[in-house]
Amino acid sequence: MKTAAARRRPSRKSVVLPAVAPVFTLPGRARVRVEGLRRRPDVATRLIARLTGQPAIRRVQASTLTGNVLIIFDAPALDLRRLLAVVAEAAASGPMPHDPARPRAEGWHTLTADGVVRRLETSIAAGLDVEEAGARLARFGDNRLPEPRPKSTLEIITGHVMSVPVLVLGVAATLSIVSGAVIDAGVIIAVIGINAVVGYVTERRVERVLMSLQNATMPRALVRREKQDVLVPAASLVVGDVLVLRAGHEIAADARLVEVQALAVDESALTGESLPVSKRPHEVCADDAGLADRVNMIFAGTVVAEGAGLAVVTSTGRDTEIGRVRTLVGETAAPPTPLERQLDRLGRKLVGVSLAFCGGTLVLGLLRGVPLVEMLRSVISLAVAAVPEGLPAVATTTLALGVRRMSAQRTLVRRLAAVESLGATTVICADKTGTVTENRMSVYGWHLSGTEYRSPVAEYDARLARALAIGVLCNEAELANGGTEIRGSSTEGALLRAAQHAGFDYEPLRRRFPLLGVRPRQNGENWMATVHHDGERRLIAVKGAPEEVLARATHWLDATGSQPLTLEARRAIRAANAGFAARGMRVLGLAYRELAPGGEPAYDDLVWLGLVALSDPVRSGVREAIAACRTAGIRTILITGDQAQTAAAIARDLGIAHNGHVRVAEAGQLAGLDRAALAALAREIDVFARVTPEHKYEIVRALQAAGEVVAMTGDGINDAAALRAAAIGVAMGERGTDVARDVADVVLLDDDFGSIVDAIAQGRTIRDNITRALQFLLATNFSEILVTLGALAVGVGRPLSATQFLWINLLSDVFPALALATEPGSADVMKRPPLDPAKPLMSGAGLAGVGAEAAVLTATTLAAHGLAFASSGDSARAATVAFSALTTSQILHALNCRAGSSVGSVARNPMLSGVVGGTVALQALATQVPLLRRVLGVTPLAGGDWLLVGGAALASLGLVGLGRRSVPALRPAV
Repeated sequence: MKTAAARRRPSRKSVVLPAVAPVFTLPGRARVRVEGLRRRPDVATRLIARLTGQPAIRRVQASTLTGNVLIIFDAPALDLRRLLAVVAEAAASGPMPHDPARPRAEGWHTLTADGVVRRLETSIAAGLDVEEAGARLARFGDNRLPEPRPKSTLEIITGHVMSVPVLVLGVAATLSIVSGAVIDAGVIIAVIGINAVVGYVTERRVERVLMSLQNATMPRALVRREKQDVLVPAASLVVGDVLVLRAGHEIAADARLVEVQALAVDESALTGESLPVSKRPHEVCADDAGLADRVNMIFAGTVVAEGAGLAVVTSTGRDTEIGRVRTLVGETAAPPTPLERQLDRLGRKLVGVSLAFCGGTLVLGLLRGVPLVEMLRSVISLAVAAVPEGLPAVATTTLALGVRRMSAQRTLVRRLAAVESLGATTVICADKTGTVTENRMSVYGWHLSGTEYRSPVAEYDARLARALAIGVLCNEAELANGGTEIRGSSTEGALLRAAQHAGFDYEPLRRRFPLLGVRPRQNGENWMATVHHDGERRLIAVKGAPEEVLARATHWLDATGSQPLTLEARRAIRAANAGFAARGMRVLGLAYRELAPGGEPAYDDLVWLGLVALSDPVRSGVREAIAACRTAGIRTILITGDQAQTAAAIARDLGIAHNGHVRVAEAGQLAGLDRAALAALAREIDVFARVTPEHKYEIVRALQAAGEVVAMTGDGINDAAALRAAAIGVAMGERGTDVARDVADVVLLDDDFGSIVDAIAQGRTIRDNITRALQFLLATNFSEILVTLGALAVGVGRPLSATQFLWINLLSDVFPALALATEPGSADVMKRPPLDPAKPLMSGAGLAGVGAEAAVLTATTLAAHGLAFASSGDSARAATVAFSALTTSQILHALNCRAGSSVGSVARNPMLSGVVGGTVALQALATQVPLLRRVLGVTPLAGGDWLLVGGAALASLGLVGLGRRSVPALRPAV
């Protein structure tokens, strides 16, 4: 059977195609250069997504560094000329010219079932024939989503070196080579290399763990082909295939329903709707109906919860709704972290300040008559000294240590900088279903003849036992694997689990009352009944919408037995039902009827048993986590595709409220809002309900455009785009989808929402430690410039050589700074508001404090130099005293930069104590070991000289500590 679409030639709209040229070609393999690809990850993502789904193309790799695309393809099916045309078309900006033969995802819900069948030229009774299915597969391609391309080794390493601080180091290494300081250059290059290697190893380790979580099974689908229902690989589904749906089936493509038998679909992964959605194929939906309201459609990535049905495939692969989410994810770039932005800004400032100081030093030296060549070498040495070589290594090491600590708590961090982003978080956008809640229905409580029971119930009376029995019998679900797995509806599974938790063995009851027949839910009637017998009588068990079941009841069961159902009793039942519904519960009515053995089933004159309320329970620890975030000044916004009433009840339970009132906005209120208006609304709203994946994405983008640092948590397909767009995307690892894990920055392996609080505390501690290390590095580096500048100003020449500068940078910069990176977190780290992400890493007052501390180190060093020269008249000896005094003062300065700046509490960080002691000992050896003396150009020091060195170091330690306590405004905000 050939479709009309198959007979038409695709028409193409006029588009401007980028230039594409072959670099090399082999049979089945080609590398081509694409205009506009270099430094454009969005173009690379578009190319990969569009080319991967093309027939005959097997694999695609695009490099934004070289601008080339590597393509593996079937040589007989695709020649070079056609290949280049396909690549150019895929690289074109805007939507890809569309093949009319490929049905679009939009619009199928607006057509009748018969209309869809006719449009797709298929048959419900026979399905497609094998030949036609093969032809459509060849034309449309496999039913696969584009796989996310893992970062290459080069991309990961490039990501760790392409920042302003590291580029400044690269310039410093170049200047060192130009001035002949090859050793300096080698050390700087080694620092850059270590920084990249640490980052690469850490990120690769996390990627390997995530790969082990991927679902490696090959999905299959039950389809009708040539009048036979057969299992085929899901990848071979084509538009027009007839899907045969059964409970438990994972749906492999978007499809229009044509027939159902009490079909309900779990769409939580796609829409966030926590309850299974009842499907009605005979309805025609409005064109603007949201995914959750398209009751005549089913979607790839969702699961049949109960019932059965037939559906015609309308979209496969990238054209499905999940494919659209994948495309949105691919076109979304993760924003730079606050730390990356702040370090870049600081790097630019440091370049300017260093150039100014070095220029002043050059002018002053020339005015003092120092030869130009000598001054140029000195200035280059100063420029290198001014660059905090240890900063990138300290930042990377600090982040890597944080990743390691978080990994021990079963929290995986995929991107090093993401750890610090968590610490800067100002808003958490939390997906409800599967993240805040368990995405698993459970019985909340019962209302039986005026008495309310909360689950779990301590004592079970006869009425509750009867209600449990009816819930078990009017039930098509099964528990498997020791009760951990539900086969069938999650609602019916919850009823079985409630019976199981009550010690009620439902299997003997089902054997005693074997099933004779089922009256399923029907169009317009939301109740079901099952018919049983025990040899003496027939039993009809009924459950469903409370109003509908109650309307069929004439009696109710109280403690004394069956009683007429009065108007007053009905009012009490309706009030109880409204009370449960107001708390976001799903409520079912339970009833029964007994008949004589030969009696025909009748579904009226029922005996009302009561109400059972079910809910998707909040995960353990979530309430406490949200309360801790509130104390830390972090807002939590609940975002869900679920009903507004259900979401508001959950928010109220979690304490997400404004003065006790939960403020809710639904998707309809977001229509037409620009980003600024949406951000303003988001700042006033506690819950966004009935939202689509695009809404979640836009909410996150709007908040971030308004200056917020957003952490997005989620587990489903519908969360993926928002996870990628957020400053920090947090996915669930245990129950989360592969799509969510693929794009997240952080994965909670045990799905423990409370781990976010620990991660935020870790992030804040890391930022504090980086700030401490930065303050230390800046103060010590600037003290070296000021010592040189001061010595020239007073006419004593250059007290420090280029080699001595290198020694100081190695000994007193990197090691103490790395030790500061291991400082434990402050006790109040989660009791203070987040720092403003718009503010610089160090405020003006903080930089002034750094300058003041550098001046103290300079003054004590120059004082020691002056006293040594005055007592001995030996300039070489005085220079050695200055060299030792500056180095030792810088090492001890680390004690003032630690948490709390309390020298007396050094025991909190034994690594810092060890580093301070060890580096001071190495400095002492530098003046005593002959080989080191020759290399560094220093002289031995006597006891009196060491008194000067120690006095200068202790004086600077005390003066800086006193200044910090006396002028708190000059302290950095850590």
